[in-house]
Amino acid sequence: MRALCSGVALLLSVTAAQAAPFDGATAMNCKIETVMICSDPSACTRGTAATALLPPVLKVDVPGRLLSGDKAGRTVKIVSVGHGPGRLVLHGEEIELSGTAWNMVVDQKSGAMSGAVLPYNGGFLVFGTCAER
Repeated sequence: MRALCSGVALLLSVTAAQAAPFDGATAMNCKIETVMICSDPSACTRGTAATALLPPVLKVDVPGRLLSGDKAGRTVKIVSVGHGPGRLVLHGEEIELSGTAWNMVVDQKSGAMSGAVLPYNGGFLVFGTCAER
């Protein structure tokens, strides 16, 4: 019995050590470092979160299915959560107010983040890094 308990404890510690820190199990803060702002297919400019009127840090609460971080306190629902090879994949929509869709992909080991925001016209590509809250 003691050997069985020791084996289970060892297995649990190995599993916990292998868990990726950015798998969506806990909330994260994702800093937007670079934004590509595209007004149409031929006109994209490099900018920052401030240039694109986005919050500099996104608060990503996967368990609560919310994205927040703007000064007004608005939140956006995370509609879908998926996992690809080593990646956390998030999708959201804001249908009623602006008809905007967004996606975010986070590397589960490094926290590197990329995303796209697709409003009615044009769009934004965002790049940054996530950290545990």
